[in-house]
Amino acid sequence: MSAYLWAKSLHVIFMVTWFAGLFYLPRLFVYHAETRDEAGNERFKIMERKLFWGIMTPGAVITAAFGIWMIAMHPQAYAAGWMHFKLLLVVLLIGYHIWCGVLVQQFREDANRHSHQWYRWFNEIPVFMLVGIVVLVISRQVMPGLIAMGVVLGIFVAFALMQRMKAR
Repeated sequence: MSAYLWAKSLHVIFMVTWFAGLFYLPRLFVYHAETRDEAGNERFKIMERKLFWGIMTPGAVITAAFGIWMIAMHPQAYAAGWMHFKLLLVVLLIGYHIWCGVLVQQFREDANRHSHQWYRWFNEIPVFMLVGIVVLVISRQVMPGLIAMGVVLGIFVAFALMQRMKAR
């Protein structure tokens, strides 16, 4: 197998690791925001710290490293419009990742400012990025990525409206 295919395989493997953390950490925030006992509070702090620093951050760094290596091996891929959009989504994911780190710190300092409902919506942000990135990489076109992200957004909006109507 060529070096490029090894890099691509490892890029995908560590991307899955990173996304596992991006999906699970905000779910921990949901439960942490709901907890009222000190033992539970301390347990969530440990889980969040270990997930962020032990799984998510190494996954993000290694994903980026293999992505950069692939671009270095095939710099012509960087010229494609879909790749620019993919990299924009990756930059936004890195921002989300950093935001998660700030929230881990706030929980550690017992300074959480958000409700469990806020974290439930915050938890959905990486879904848009994942859908967009996967469709962009497979189709190698910007429009299908935008359409896929729009469809997912439409599903979330419809779900939110149904929840609101159900609550009345």
